[in-house]
Amino acid sequence: MNRIAILFTVLCTLACGMVMSEDAAPAPTPPNPGGANGGGGGGGGRQRFDPEQMRKRMLDRIKEQFGSTDDEWKAVEPKIEAVQKAQAASRTMGGFGGGRQRGGNGGGGGGGGAQPADEANPAPQSDLEKKTAELKALTDNKDADSKAVKDKLAEFRALRDKSKTDLKKAQDELRELLTPRQEALLVLMGMLD
Repeated sequence: MNRIAILFTVLCTLACGMVMSEDAAPAPTPPNPGGANGGGGGGGGRQRFDPEQMRKRMLDRIKEQFGSTDDEWKAVEPKIEAVQKAQAASRTMGGFGGGRQRGGNGGGGGGGGAQPADEANPAPQSDLEKKTAELKALTDNKDADSKAVKDKLAEFRALRDKSKTDLKKAQDELRELLTPRQEALLVLMGMLD
């Protein structure tokens, strides 16, 4: 359920960013000679996904909604960033589909070929995503050694529990600095429970 809320938040953030950027003058799109993105895109004039730019827009939007002064924001911003990092680290992004397979035909771990990292995999995999992919690879092999599966499952659970603990700690530290209104805004954004 938490993964769904996080995914919804990311999608809403992207949608808000696109709507907000329509008011500004469009940035020039760099040429894409000969399908330099590895073929498979067909995105025409679309710009490449920039996670850092998206993160900055989201932080700017939160600051605006909070109505924070620059001094207040200096205290809150690092705590918000810590929650964002902990949320990213706690994602498994897989289920039965395995690891990240957003930008193509699935391909598995290596990303194969010349696909740039910012389109096929917008951000590096977290440790938990890597453990998820390793466990998925073992479960895909019906002849996998039972002990190997059991050991990998134990590693996955330990890392997942640590990620949840780290996320809760980051959320609690952020919550201490917030007004009730600010806390409610971040709950609605999926950053706080």
